[in-house]
Amino acid sequence: MSVSGDLKLKNKKRFIKQPENRRQSYWQVFKFIIVGGLATATHASLFVFIIETHIANALQANFIAFSVAFLISFLGQYHWTFRNSSDRHWTKKMARFLMVALIGLGLNTAAVYIIVDKLLLPYLYAVLFMVTVVPVTTFVINKKWAFS
Repeated sequence: MSVSGDLKLKNKKRFIKQPENRRQSYWQVFKFIIVGGLATATHASLFVFIIETHIANALQANFIAFSVAFLISFLGQYHWTFRNSSDRHWTKKMARFLMVALIGLGLNTAAVYIIVDKLLLPYLYAVLFMVTVVPVTTFVINKKWAFS
């Protein structure tokens, strides 16, 4: 086969494989959304429950809810979403995932502090931040770094 024929064959193979990779990426995003949605719903609902039942204040409730949501999220992302993403041992992935989760916790804590304690707005505004900005941010970091 000629050099130009080889290039055409390589380009054809790349073109053929691309939809499969795209489908895998969409499926991975879908899985991340399901697991992340479950963790986010757990975080938000536990946060509200703890506050409404007067178990703890908003900052303490955020930390407790984060801890439970972290376990749900790591187990789901590790075993389902990113299970074949690299050969790195699960403990290394968990350490990176924890760092990303702590970034999320930092964003959540800052939002709760600013929205509830400083602006004196209802805590539901903090929940809105928790379920929008934080999941998008952590998805990008997890995809590009924690599970790569």
